[in-house]
Amino acid sequence: MPQVEVRSSDLLQRRIGWLCQLVRWGAVAYGAWVLLAIALYWSDAGRVARHWSAWLHVDVSPPGPAQLAGGLAVHLVLWLAAAAACFAVWRLFTLYSEGRIFAADAALWLRRIGVYGLIAQFGDMLARPLVSMIVTAHMPTGGRMVSVFANPPDLLNVLFLAGFVALAHVFRAAVDIADENAQIV
Repeated sequence: MPQVEVRSSDLLQRRIGWLCQLVRWGAVAYGAWVLLAIALYWSDAGRVARHWSAWLHVDVSPPGPAQLAGGLAVHLVLWLAAAAACFAVWRLFTLYSEGRIFAADAALWLRRIGVYGLIAQFGDMLARPLVSMIVTAHMPTGGRMVSVFANPPDLLNVLFLAGFVALAHVFRAAVDIADENAQIV
């Protein structure tokens, strides 16, 4: 019976290939879902008013078309950072599916996930006062608001994304050590 040589990359592909594909397409689905949610949210003035009324604990009347466009623009800019993070997830798991797990380029894409995610998270936190001004700009004097707030999940997201950046540095150090050891041998 002839023996068939099985490469370690083939074994890796069989073990994690499905997972890599799942995560890659999950990143695409997430980016598309968030974009659709942003578009639907800012297309419904009543929904925006109800949401911000509950959030600000004041009665916010439905914003006008210019305010909806302004809020949409702010969230589309934030979405770009989230989309960049999703693209970085796609690239990282493409490399993983090719067997390039402890590689310099994989560490770089892991770092980019964390950095782009942190940009999106901090951008969202910083945009909240701006959006609160936008959605209350049509209110009478005394009804306009600037609201600065953070939520406990914000800190969790920051810690999680900072962990990606730290892990990327660990992986990069491991790659450098492996390269040094290969040169010695």
